[in-house]
Amino acid sequence: MAIKYPNPSMNNSIKQDNHFKSQGMIFEHSLNVSNEYYRSRNVALIYKKPTPVQIVKVDYPKRSSAKIVEAYYQTPSTTDYNGIYKGKYLDYEAKETIKSFFPFKHIFPHQVEHLEKVQKLGGIAFVIIYFRTFNSVIIINIEDFSNLYHNGDRKSISYEKALEIGKEAKLSYSPPINYLSAVDELFKL
Repeated sequence: MAIKYPNPSMNNSIKQDNHFKSQGMIFEHSLNVSNEYYRSRNVALIYKKPTPVQIVKVDYPKRSSAKIVEAYYQTPSTTDYNGIYKGKYLDYEAKETIKSFFPFKHIFPHQVEHLEKVQKLGGIAFVIIYFRTFNSVIIINIEDFSNLYHNGDRKSISYEKALEIGKEAKLSYSPPINYLSAVDELFKL
């Protein structure tokens, strides 16, 4: 009997309203649910980092319904998630691609540098990529990712190369993306 596990890009528990039209938002939601699962079982304490925003203008059509009309990012954000797992600081950037490769232009140099510093200081640092075409989530240690990223010959990482140097996270019902098992294998925890 074949068991079909939920697809992070097609999570049935998420209404397809305007808030979740972006497939990246649905992948992010699946990661958030996974992190909530880990927190509720005292496995790890990992949260999505808020992006610092400076609110410039607010419209008050009615007293009870204020609306932000203009805002700007205060500083470039570092990475998407951070926390603690097995007594170690953990930090990662989450990305998604519909192609059979992940273009390096979709991750900023300051994010790669931040993750390199985390690893240099003894933390767990990686990039987690959802290859939607293959319904596959792969975790790549920042050291391996960085070697390819800084190599001037490459502009992307193929799905096959990501599988070769990274670890595939199992997709399941609970948590939707069991990425900490892949972290255990990749970092030998």
